[in-house]
Amino acid sequence: MSQIEKIREKASKNIRRILLPEAEKDIRVIKAAIQLQKLNLVEPILLGDTDKIDTLCNSEGVAFPAGIEIYPYKNEDDREKKFIFFKGKLAHKNPTDDQIFQMCDNELFTAGWLLKNEFADGAVAGSIASTSDVIMAAIRTVGVSPDSKLVSSSFLMELPDGRVFTYADCAVVPYPTSDQLSSIAIDSGLTHQVLTGDEPRIAFLSFSTKGSAEHESVTLVRDAYAKAKDRRDWKMDGELQFDTALIPSIAVRKAPGSTLKGDASVFIFPNLDAANIAYKITERLGGAIATGPVLQGLNKPFMDLSRGCSVDDIVNTVCVCALLN
Repeated sequence: MSQIEKIREKASKNIRRILLPEAEKDIRVIKAAIQLQKLNLVEPILLGDTDKIDTLCNSEGVAFPAGIEIYPYKNEDDREKKFIFFKGKLAHKNPTDDQIFQMCDNELFTAGWLLKNEFADGAVAGSIASTSDVIMAAIRTVGVSPDSKLVSSSFLMELPDGRVFTYADCAVVPYPTSDQLSSIAIDSGLTHQVLTGDEPRIAFLSFSTKGSAEHESVTLVRDAYAKAKDRRDWKMDGELQFDTALIPSIAVRKAPGSTLKGDASVFIFPNLDAANIAYKITERLGGAIATGPVLQGLNKPFMDLSRGCSVDDIVNTVCVCALLN
């Protein structure tokens, strides 16, 4: 059984209510909701106007999703409560009433408001909206977890031989500080543990292994490792080159004292350039299945999608979201 099949199976054993805010704009979202309901993986909730969803279904030749809950995000009954909520949240920015009403009528902000009020367990968006819009809505509604320093992301990478790794941060923080990189590592370790059931073995990656080179970026990675080590009693090490973190025979030569011994499962890249390039190389040349980006560090799970996502991608991301509660 593949890792994503295991994730689907886990989701089906503990049904969660997951919001899909882009239902009236994207037929892929509706198809995913139908599949999620059919397979009994989660309880999907579509945000949108029933008539608009019906029109979209008719135009695409898809049967209307009967039996799936639809929440009208422009519901007048909730507008006043949402207005009070957003006005309080943004008081420090002195927004105008028009700006607040725009948030009230926005599907992403409504999804976050519903999450904050425990109407649902998670939300998945981004097939239409940009990553920055999804993150902004999430931060301004559910907020950043007090245990995290920032919102970051990770990808679960499953190779054809069945090995499963986590790469971070591949999508959100361009050039993290040592404090931020430490937080990314801890949150990625937690994500890896939840999704795989295995305790993370974390490698802080660099072009240097244990002092083989000196540079400010190497120092940053070393500092991040030291800070993370103080926070969690997991196997971790840094700074390490990728081959030293991955291959035991190389680890014996390059880092004989490493606690990882060439058996890392979570790879923390020094910046977004390296992480994004690495996950795409692993996916396209290595044949890996990439699941993500998984947004981390929020008080409630609010997942982001690629705008090029397939229906299966949406289904898988929803199942990941369901496990992160």
